[in-house]
Amino acid sequence: MSALWLMLCASLLGAASAAQAQTVPQAPILLLNAAVAARADTPLFPDNTPLRLLRLPDTWDRSLHGDGPVWYRLSFNISGTPDDGLLAAYLEQVCAAFDLRLNNRLVHSRAGTGGLDRPCLEPVLVTLPGALLVTGVNTLDVKLYGQPLQRVAVRDRAATLGPIQIGTLAQLTPLYQARRVVHGSITLALYSVVGAIGAAALVLAFLSRLPYLGFFGAASVGWALLLGLLGAELPLPSAWSEWLLGSAPVPVAVCAILFLLRYCGLRLTWLETILWLQCLMAPLSLLVAMPDRLHSVALPWTVILLLELLAALAFFLWRAWHHSREDFWIISTALAVLVCSLGVELSWPGPVPMFGKHAISLALLEIFGGMAWRMHQLFKGALADAESAKAQLESRVQEISVDMEQNYGQMAEMRVEQVAAKERKRIAADLHDDLGAKLLTIVHTSDNERIATLAREALEEMRLSVRGLTGKSMQLGDALGDWRSEVMGRVSQGGIELVWNIPDDLLMSERKMSARAYVQTTRILREAVSNLIKHSRASHCEITVRVDSNDFELTISDNGKGIPMELDGKLDRGHGMSTMKSRAKQLQGQCLVESGPGFGTTIRLTLPL
Repeated sequence: MSALWLMLCASLLGAASAAQAQTVPQAPILLLNAAVAARADTPLFPDNTPLRLLRLPDTWDRSLHGDGPVWYRLSFNISGTPDDGLLAAYLEQVCAAFDLRLNNRLVHSRAGTGGLDRPCLEPVLVTLPGALLVTGVNTLDVKLYGQPLQRVAVRDRAATLGPIQIGTLAQLTPLYQARRVVHGSITLALYSVVGAIGAAALVLAFLSRLPYLGFFGAASVGWALLLGLLGAELPLPSAWSEWLLGSAPVPVAVCAILFLLRYCGLRLTWLETILWLQCLMAPLSLLVAMPDRLHSVALPWTVILLLELLAALAFFLWRAWHHSREDFWIISTALAVLVCSLGVELSWPGPVPMFGKHAISLALLEIFGGMAWRMHQLFKGALADAESAKAQLESRVQEISVDMEQNYGQMAEMRVEQVAAKERKRIAADLHDDLGAKLLTIVHTSDNERIATLAREALEEMRLSVRGLTGKSMQLGDALGDWRSEVMGRVSQGGIELVWNIPDDLLMSERKMSARAYVQTTRILREAVSNLIKHSRASHCEITVRVDSNDFELTISDNGKGIPMELDGKLDRGHGMSTMKSRAKQLQGQCLVESGPGFGTTIRLTLPL
């Protein structure tokens, strides 16, 4: 936004430099800044009416008062036809409808006698016909239609005639074009941008639910509309147009004051009520004063609103300095833009219509840009905080959910375990008393060695299952003793050398192993020994047991032929290995198989204790 302001100032200064350069043309430009004037509604200049000598610019607040047009006569002297083109008259400031006559002949008319509310933003360049010029003294008569200052709400709408310049058309055209660009195109663009940012602020206020943005948007849109009305002809009687223009600035100023107060976090109901009451009191007082004392009432209201705005601005700067330096610098920058813009307008060559209003518009642009930047920063910070809070909340919810699931799972497991424990004990008792007795009878009475062996194996498996069903934990030293005894008996029958690597402290350890872990480990060990005897063709086997604070690890290694190449990558498909891995997984452990043709096989079982 600062860049936009700098561009506008550069354009203004460039146009000013061009205008100043044109004030030194090849032939001198005549500046007519004195005139004789008379109030009369006659078709030609009234020679028989009392005349007054006036200096231009002349505004109807200090010269001729009352109703009706005013005639101005300006005289200039030429010695002959200029060599460098046609002569022209350049009226830089004429704030009313008017007729222009050269030597009593009409050469230009703007809006006729009906358009009294013409703006003074538009300069006028009129070519003076050579046929109407005479050598020596020539007269320019201007019949001005308008309203005196007391009948208008804003000084810029009072009838005013500025100095008139006489020169060649080539000399005056650059001045005319520069004035139109600065006070026409740039002014219109500036007011349009102010209205656009006001509308954008209103949309943002609706989306963000920030009241101060709504007041800023209303003030900006109202300001743009007010400036547009000041430079337009309203389809109303003159008195009502001035009443409307005198009443409109009040709500605009109130919205600006409330914007400053709300922006710094202050909301006083009684103060806001007084401010809004002014929006009713001002139009009523202007209504009483119209039509002859409009300006006398509108001017005090302007001073009151200006003082209120300055007080709100001072309070905002004081509060922002102590609570929000970013907001302080936003408004301070806008004030600097306002002051610099006023300086540019004061240094402008020639009259500046609507003085100060361009500067206020630029300050509004700067404030909006600063607020947009500030909102962007706040939004980024709020988004980061929200993301952090969301992550923390999700983490906390996840933790609570996990705790709830664990508690619920533990409670469910406890209930199921209680029921299951009773049922396991009943089944274990039935198996031991009935099936165990029958299998033992077969072992001791059968004459068939194969049947007796199968019965003995079934009896051992049944006893293992009964131990698992009872759920009675087992000391680790006892478990290692059982496994060693069983494995040595089976391996010795196959002619395989067995080496046990068990620390002595483990054989005497009283650490407990759950019944389920004991049963599953026993079955995995049996399956591994069966594979060793049946498939490995090994001559040597080594079993290593290691226990740390949390895990139990059993490693079985042989020097056999290893797993064939056709089963590479498919170890789970044969030799009961999928069953071993499944049993380990049920205990929250793992069973890894490492093998290669000619390199033997290593089975590593790891279980949590």
